[in-house]
Amino acid sequence: MLKLPAITASLLLLFVQGCGGGSEPTPAPEPDDSFQISQLQVEQIEANRALLTFSTTTSSASQVKLWFNHNDDSQQPDYEFTTPTGTQHQLQFEQLWSDSRWHVEVSAQDQQATTDFTTSPPDWPSVCRKGPLSLELNATNWSVYTDKDGSITPQQSAGCQDNEDGVRFDYDLGTGEWVVAAGDVFPTPIDLTGYSHLWIPFKGTEGLSVALEIKFEDTQGAVALVRLDGATGLPVWRSWAVDLRQFEPQVGEIDLSQIHAIQVAFSSPKSSAGPRNGSLWLSPLQAWNIAEQIEQVARFEPVAENTEAMAQIAQDLLSRQQSHGFIPAWYDLAPNWHLYANAMALIVFTLEYERLESLDPIVANQYQQAAKVMADELVRLQQLSDRQGAWDDSFAVQNNQLALHPEGSRILWVGSTAWAGIALIYAYDILPNGNDYADAITLASHYYQQQQQCRNDAGLPPGSITEGTEGNISSHLFLEAAVKRGLTEAFTSSNLRSFISDHLFDTEQSRFFCGVAVDYGSGFDEQACQLNGTGEILRGDATACLDVVANWGVVWLLKEGREQDALTALAFSREIFPTQAFTDSKVKGLGDIAGPWSPTVEHGAGQWAAVGGPDSNFIMNQASEHLCANGQCQGAADNFSAGIGWNTQARGISPSTWMYLAWHGGFWDKL
Repeated sequence: MLKLPAITASLLLLFVQGCGGGSEPTPAPEPDDSFQISQLQVEQIEANRALLTFSTTTSSASQVKLWFNHNDDSQQPDYEFTTPTGTQHQLQFEQLWSDSRWHVEVSAQDQQATTDFTTSPPDWPSVCRKGPLSLELNATNWSVYTDKDGSITPQQSAGCQDNEDGVRFDYDLGTGEWVVAAGDVFPTPIDLTGYSHLWIPFKGTEGLSVALEIKFEDTQGAVALVRLDGATGLPVWRSWAVDLRQFEPQVGEIDLSQIHAIQVAFSSPKSSAGPRNGSLWLSPLQAWNIAEQIEQVARFEPVAENTEAMAQIAQDLLSRQQSHGFIPAWYDLAPNWHLYANAMALIVFTLEYERLESLDPIVANQYQQAAKVMADELVRLQQLSDRQGAWDDSFAVQNNQLALHPEGSRILWVGSTAWAGIALIYAYDILPNGNDYADAITLASHYYQQQQQCRNDAGLPPGSITEGTEGNISSHLFLEAAVKRGLTEAFTSSNLRSFISDHLFDTEQSRFFCGVAVDYGSGFDEQACQLNGTGEILRGDATACLDVVANWGVVWLLKEGREQDALTALAFSREIFPTQAFTDSKVKGLGDIAGPWSPTVEHGAGQWAAVGGPDSNFIMNQASEHLCANGQCQGAADNFSAGIGWNTQARGISPSTWMYLAWHGGFWDKL
């Protein structure tokens, strides 16, 4: 799926001097002992291109081979082509991978010359984004509203680029729950109908969890808002890309062609702990149309195998495995025996057993035994959960044995069950006792069948498993793998495919929604399969969630034969999620489902590289150098929690295992 295609003439610029003329083909020259290839060098090296130059003593065509990230000339080259006849040769390589090592071999008339070069890191986007339309702000003529004794004071301030175009809002909720500053009126109404997104550049006061709302008012007084939970606690400048469809009506139906004014609001329930006053800096909002903004991605980028790093991660996981088979999900936090994280560890154990089986049978046996203990425990826990084939999302430990959490604290997450099933499919395929897990895989697939039937009977969208895209796609990938192995029927998977394709994919931007909003009315009784609402899909959630847009979603699209949609989704994500660390701007990467806050390892490096996202090698190199050591990877470059996301510097299973899978390669192909 991620192999480099053969290079085509359209990707190369050839400049050859001294070519012979005439219409007759030039006969191949006889071998000449004095023939030499000289002055072979690569220059003008950039992130994605480089210029190869060399000379030959007599006019000759030359074979040029280019290998990505290795020096093994016995392997098939990634690029191979023949230059026209000449003595002075210039060949410009295009669309190379950034921050990657390349090996070049030139041959002609039984002579060879080789050289190596490394492409440079890419120009990483600034956190202060600019768009074609800027919504300027000023600190005067704001009206303040509060439910009690709160206050809010706007004043002119430095903006995201350190020029004086920002506004600082000093606010205090007092004993109330909200304050609003309204009335920054634009000189003339602004037309946003030709735009898809707003970059909202802001920073806040570290440690706050107050919600920020940005509101638009049109010339008729209609108001719409977007809520940015936890944004007030971000201590550094960031630009948040908000899809205009995320603005929800508050008063009337807003006319985006007649935006008259902006409002800024802060809110927090009285019951919330922590400070209720602080400052927020806001720079001019930037409107842009993503279809015009993004740079298209031509192909997927492979990552070079790193067996040393893979071995370190696998060995570290092995050293942490408890007698009951599981590993604490986070190494620096209170033990959490999380299902999804341990499913990822099981996949690593099975792959490491497979990788070492012929190289080092003794060590391979250790991973086989570790995988067996963990897979056997998954079978036991499935039965213990007693959820028609699903697992609890996490477990407690009692007397050195995994047990259920107390009633009322038990959680089921459909995506976690899907990943437990995927892990067992790996065990089924690879381990000598793999057939032991066939019944558990079948039972897990029946859970989805029953869940789907219950939702259908209640009037929820046909074929759905949940409203979230992640849970549906994870479930479908598992079900398709089970169908492929003859371990379940195809109809549940087929119905789910239709729901994903028809309702979760955003045809406007060729990427996945984060989910859909459904009319639940007063609620859904899962025991009785009864819904107190219409079950109608109200809208797609246009929030950009990196996992479904550019990881699971890309895989799903590829398995459905929709390669161009997959590449477009990667291009969208490359525009939305690039970021840098809070205190060290040299540490670069991608954020995750929360936003472009801090470089992350699981979503923003390992998962991205596992599907061949652009700049995968650069992002993996950044994570490996700055966020991983001795087989252990931390969640993110910084600690920060906002909205649906959670960035942590703690080390854990998931970030480490996804780095392993990216370096291993072929993970999704095996399903």
